[in-house]
Amino acid sequence: MKRSIVGVACALLVASIAIPAQADTDACTLITAGQVSAAAGFAVGQGTHVTPSFVKTCTWNATGGSGVQTVTLNLQAGSFFDGAKRSAVMMQSAGGVMKSAGVGEDSFYMVEGTQVMLWVKKGATTFKVEVYKQIPVDQKEAIELALAKQVIGKL
Repeated sequence: MKRSIVGVACALLVASIAIPAQADTDACTLITAGQVSAAAGFAVGQGTHVTPSFVKTCTWNATGGSGVQTVTLNLQAGSFFDGAKRSAVMMQSAGGVMKSAGVGEDSFYMVEGTQVMLWVKKGATTFKVEVYKQIPVDQKEAIELALAKQVIGKL
């Protein structure tokens, strides 16, 4: 009997080790440099990761022009959306702005000064799109919304 229990336990252990972990979705595969360029109104190079092993964030940098012109896409688990939403609510009391974006199952813009972040939730996936460029807030919101709609289509 002990051998049977040990054998079953060993088999379960081996089976659990043999099951490959689900690979993270590569954020750079969800929108192309062409799509980012078209939405942002400035040419960007191919998306890059901060490190080769962390693929949940992709950054597209402008290929010309002056000043910072960057777009980022960051993928997260659904719980990050809830935390970001709580932060946005608290930020409102300090003068920040939170407003609905109307995309995905739930979404909102978090605006602080001239910085805008669009958070979107679809199922168990959350993502944030952010434009870094000195342009009016409403233009950033429009760019982020256009990109979010393209990302939603691939999730």
